[in-house]
Amino acid sequence: MDWQDPDDFGQRRKFTRRDVRLPARVLVAGQELEATTENISPGGAFLCVELPKETVDLFASIELPKGRGLHVQAKIRWRRASPPGVGIEFSSFLDPAGLSRSA
Repeated sequence: MDWQDPDDFGQRRKFTRRDVRLPARVLVAGQELEATTENISPGGAFLCVELPKETVDLFASIELPKGRGLHVQAKIRWRRASPPGVGIEFSSFLDPAGLSRSA
């Protein structure tokens, strides 16, 4: 995968982003929500999903190509109002078993 950042913002980012459209699931306060991953990098992603304003931490499972999955614990770093979404920074990478409804 080519991680070259195609825009001027790349100079300010720690990691280069890649535009994608990948299905994702987000687990917040015991509730599972459907989301779409809009872009991704080794350090985070942007998820199109509407979350409660008080949400700071979440678990996410992103469906990668070829049947692989990325399972992470993450912190919300910024929000977009319309259409709703959140920029997340990956805190830790999890085994698929790390995403459970008890989290």
